Amino acid sequence: MKKYLCKAILLLVDLLAIWVSFGIAVELKNLFYGDHVLLDISKYQGFGIAYALMIALFFYQGIYARRYDFWHECAIAVKSCFFGLLLTLAALALLKINYDFSRASLILGFGFMIFIIPAFKFIAKILLFKLGFWKKKAKILGENKEFELAIFDDKYLGYIRAQTEYESLFIGGSGMSVQKLNELIEQNIKENKEILFTPVLRGYDFTQAHIYNLFNSRTSLFAIHNSLQSKFNIALKRGLDIFLIVMALPLLIPIFCAVAIAMKISEPRGKIFFSHQRMGLNGKLFGCLKFRSMRENGAEILKEYLEKNPQEVEYFEKYHKYENDPRVTKLGNFLRKSSLDELPQLINVLKGEMSIVGPRPCAQYERKDMGRYAELILAVLPGITGIWQVSGRSDVDFETRARMDAWYMKNWCIWNDIVIIIMTFKVVLMCKGAS
Repeated sequence: MKKYLCKAILLLVDLLAIWVSFGIAVELKNLFYGDHVLLDISKYQGFGIAYALMIALFFYQGIYARRYDFWHECAIAVKSCFFGLLLTLAALALLKINYDFSRASLILGFGFMIFIIPAFKFIAKILLFKLGFWKKKAKILGENKEFELAIFDDKYLGYIRAQTEYESLFIGGSGMSVQKLNELIEQNIKENKEILFTPVLRGYDFTQAHIYNLFNSRTSLFAIHNSLQSKFNIALKRGLDIFLIVMALPLLIPIFCAVAIAMKISEPRGKIFFSHQRMGLNGKLFGCLKFRSMRENGAEILKEYLEKNPQEVEYFEKYHKYENDPRVTKLGNFLRKSSLDELPQLINVLKGEMSIVGPRPCAQYERKDMGRYAELILAVLPGITGIWQVSGRSDVDFETRARMDAWYMKNWCIWNDIVIIIMTFKVVLMCKGAS
């Protein structure tokens, strides 16, 4: 009963979000054209065909039948809004329906839906979880603690631990024999359990794979490819970089000026920028820019510090940074904590040496520590931010960081870049893990 009640509530929440989106669009259009804002609810009802198409698209993509994480569901919402707008415009033209709203209001409404639908869904699912309606008993088989935390710590997914009477079974396929995996699946299928298992092949995002079914041999094939070798995708990624920088210029210019002035006040004779050699695309060296955060005589200070604190050498070998770097100035510490020291790398992006999102730019001496991931990481432009920053930033060791950067390259899509950029804002605002 709870399951169907939840689905009904979430469907109503989506309808409310669509209604609010069109309501804001209509009132903004009235404001723009100088009309009175009457908050006339009846004006929002004329978008009936859009309501029907959006809900139909959500049903088609299984949004009420399956549990997706927040970002996956956001991707579905964005895709649905895009196709919903196209289908609505086509339906209005083909069916020659009389409607009392402008196309500007319609387009604006779908634009607002991209943000309002995920926000409403998030609030609704968290509230339903707290009320006990969005909870689903699940059991996990496997030793992957990171995977376990990702499932049970996410209230948006709504799974709770249970050893008996569970409704869903998660199976970590890695390290399990095919026979054992088949036995577990067959046993739980008979008991009508939901079964979710990770592929034995790790490190690939199979949501982007094309799945082919060979009926005669009862075999499924997963086709994967390197998206960042496509000229179109390279141009798309470059276009996103330029667009974001141009849009952010009114905000970036005052910040650049403020930081430069603060640096000159704190150290009148010190340099504003610091350039260090890093490996770019295919290992080509370039000058990676940063706001200078260290003292000019940093080498002498570090030598003296390491003599007194030899344990820092071991820390550096693992994380490729110092836990308490004595070379960093007070202003530099603030710049690092707020990640403002990396803003000059936008110049590297404009020069085509970096991208906004990508693997961390590494020094030449770090290449040997990349191991088997080196060729994958160096096959793409390095980035100002990346998946390792939003997954723990400098709190992760170098090997884990390299594995994350390789995953990014193997599974690139434009949506992943957008999600990483959004998550970076959260990490920066919380000053989490920056150093």
